[in-house]
Amino acid sequence: MKSKLHLFIILIFFVYCHIDKKLDLPESSKTVQCLTKEYGVENLCDDEKRYLDWAKSQKQYTKLNQLNRETLHNITQETLDVDKAAALFYYRAIEEPQNKKFLSYLDKKQYEIVKKVPDFSKKNILFVMIPGMFYKDNPQVGADGKSFRVLANKLGMKDVLIPIDQTGTVQNNAKIICDFIEKENESNGMIIASVSKGSSEFKLAIKECGDKEFFKKVKGWYNVGGVNKGTEVINEVQGNWRYRTESKLYFWWKGYKYDGFLSMRYIKNGPLDFDLEIPKHIMTINVIAVPQFRFVTERARPFYEHLIRFGPNDGMTLLGDSYMEGAITFPSWRNDHYFQWAIYQERVQAIMVYMIENQFK
Repeated sequence: MKSKLHLFIILIFFVYCHIDKKLDLPESSKTVQCLTKEYGVENLCDDEKRYLDWAKSQKQYTKLNQLNRETLHNITQETLDVDKAAALFYYRAIEEPQNKKFLSYLDKKQYEIVKKVPDFSKKNILFVMIPGMFYKDNPQVGADGKSFRVLANKLGMKDVLIPIDQTGTVQNNAKIICDFIEKENESNGMIIASVSKGSSEFKLAIKECGDKEFFKKVKGWYNVGGVNKGTEVINEVQGNWRYRTESKLYFWWKGYKYDGFLSMRYIKNGPLDFDLEIPKHIMTINVIAVPQFRFVTERARPFYEHLIRFGPNDGMTLLGDSYMEGAITFPSWRNDHYFQWAIYQERVQAIMVYMIENQFK
């Protein structure tokens, strides 16, 4: 009888588990018009436009790299509105010359792809997916990158998913990535795609073996929703007895490695607390989700609301921590960490084509 009671208590924890919420988009309680095409958004709503108009009017912090975690935190505190800080980050991103040129290319190329999908099979490019946490057991979240791999196949690229430990530490998975790249010799080069925790692991792989000769096989990095410097969310889980107990029970029940979860946290002098110097031979396109409060999914909302105290975020990591010096920044308006607001598949393919045209001449 006691064992059944213990099992019942554990199951209650799982039902209400804070780290495995549904992906549902929030319901809106007010009606707004969404008819404007501006700021790179086809159906911009009136309230969104007001925020972006405000961002456009600001004279401070004219460079995107000035909007670090401290600056964005201060803007949030001064305005008492996290959506203003997020809007400023987005506006600066789309107006930065390198990004603006890239976004203009996408606008044109995606419509060309609608008419005819290019075939790059003769170039023998390998599209390598580094998945996110729980990618084997939670494919509906998209952490296995299947949708990206399908689109890469349609462009004539071969694809492979690196079988990292789905809850392993970022350090151990970085070594698996280095081993894979070193041993891969059948292609003319590779494009790495990573999501969430997988991006943390590729960042560490660059630090671990990015200066090796074999790493020159990597020509591009498509970084989507990367947790580039760790996340404060895990500090919240660790600092709250209920969340900590809940999470440990969940990991124990599933046979997951809690050390892998902890390795992704934001901590001073921790494994991810460094500014990455991207090798010159790697073109990096950094896709950052920039949600407004009312668009955050139910899955992301608990942690999004916690992270507001630090500034604008995607529900897993801060926007200021998501920025990467030397990368092309692609800000995805409305989306949070789980990218439930669809990006046209032709636009995603246009990103891949941009890399191919510039890196595989």
